[in-house]
Amino acid sequence: MKEKQCLVISLPAQLADLPIQIVRGSGHKGLVCSIQQMDEENNIEYSVGEDKKYIFIWRQNDYLKLTLEEILWIEAEGSYSRVYLTGNRNMIISFNLAIIEKDLPGSDFIRIHRSYIINLHHVNSLIGNSLSIEGKLLTIGRAYREDVLNHFIFIGVRRKPK
Repeated sequence: MKEKQCLVISLPAQLADLPIQIVRGSGHKGLVCSIQQMDEENNIEYSVGEDKKYIFIWRQNDYLKLTLEEILWIEAEGSYSRVYLTGNRNMIISFNLAIIEKDLPGSDFIRIHRSYIINLHHVNSLIGNSLSIEGKLLTIGRAYREDVLNHFIFIGVRRKPK
């Protein structure tokens, strides 16, 4: 008996009229779906979704396995990059930010400056034109500001640009 795979999308009632578009092979990393197995009577048997996301980072002669949650931010250092990790750890890798940015999921990581990519899960606060992560203030570049601010919901005083 061959099992079928299907994509199940559950929307709250208030979004029932929302049009849904499915694009295959677009290369867009923004949407993560859970694939569920169904038997011939269309009963869901089990889920094959992602629980943790891992990354392997090349060191001098091996790969270091990390969870994406361990990465706080990545900072450009010429043609190299310094990866800042939880537990007050960091490492230098021989790739520039443009190459690294392509491989990181856009749902978790965002470029905030030509010198910084940050993990959105570790942002503690917004102070002026900087984001605070683990006590370090990282400046938001002028060209990135609107996109960065659109990743957050603001309640309170923030004024919308005219």
